[in-house]
Amino acid sequence: MRASLSSSQSGFIMMLLVVVMAIGAAAIFSLYQDNTALRYQSDVYLKQMSQLNEVKQQLLKYAVFQPELYQSDLVSNSRTYKEAGKLPGPGYLPCRDLDGDGWVLGAETSCGNPRDTADDTSGFVYGFLPVGFKTRNFFFGALEPRQFYYVVDERFVNGNNLYNNGSTGRYAPLNITLTPAMEPDAPPPNGLPDATLPWLTLNGVEGYVALIIFPNVPQVFQDGFAQDRSQSGTAVERVADYLDRRFDIDGHQVDGNADGNRHFFSQSRENIGVNDLVVGITFSEWQNTVMNRVCSQLDSLTQVDSNAAYWFNDYDAVQNPSGGNWRSFTGTCGL
Repeated sequence: MRASLSSSQSGFIMMLLVVVMAIGAAAIFSLYQDNTALRYQSDVYLKQMSQLNEVKQQLLKYAVFQPELYQSDLVSNSRTYKEAGKLPGPGYLPCRDLDGDGWVLGAETSCGNPRDTADDTSGFVYGFLPVGFKTRNFFFGALEPRQFYYVVDERFVNGNNLYNNGSTGRYAPLNITLTPAMEPDAPPPNGLPDATLPWLTLNGVEGYVALIIFPNVPQVFQDGFAQDRSQSGTAVERVADYLDRRFDIDGHQVDGNADGNRHFFSQSRENIGVNDLVVGITFSEWQNTVMNRVCSQLDSLTQVDSNAAYWFNDYDAVQNPSGGNWRSFTGTCGL
């Protein structure tokens, strides 16, 4: 009898051990799966952020080398060099791609939207990031058309016929103090005061010259709207299918990336509904990058006649519309 009881107890204990081991193994396997999924998500996130930062660096290079990139034009398969007075100064960024073909062509080569301080949808333009510029042999790294959205302060684009139309067709003077400020050829809105900083915001922080946005996987939002990227239309018309809506903790829609205003947000716990990843170029980053280029050429640039029409010299709407007043900032080199 005792032997039978002991045998039963041993069997029960063995069965219990087997159950415990099975539960433990299942938990370990589940944890392994969760860790694998998290590791994969982390790897994908890091890859996407790395690519965004690479695009950012390419945009800064494009801005720095404006005088070299646009020193000539290809006309009838022949390269024609521009007069020195028509070269753009450093700092300008490209217009956006509207139709999603990857290039900036035709009407896309001029993009303007002068700031009205009472209108949060003004002062910038947005669309798809161009793949590159074939005629300039400059590319933003093996990118696909429509892969990224791109937002930029309209004063910083190298094609904007609302300013200096008939000469350069871009805002000037563009320099590290944004002074003196020039108004559009035909206001309203009125011109901005000197030293008016960019007002694009990212996660509530103001002062961005440009933003590069990776539209993550399409979503169905909590208000029922479903993103559909198979539809035709321009980047502006289809923005809601690429960029995200944002909600507060009570489920009410608040400022998001698809609203068309100057406020943008990147994926985070606080930004409910947003899976877009956003990297920006701040004004201070732009200042440092462009000023470094000017200072690196100081010896040759200061040899240029100060009265000549050239981007390094003072701006004059008639005599030197490409001028950026850069000569006046050379005292900061080496500081």
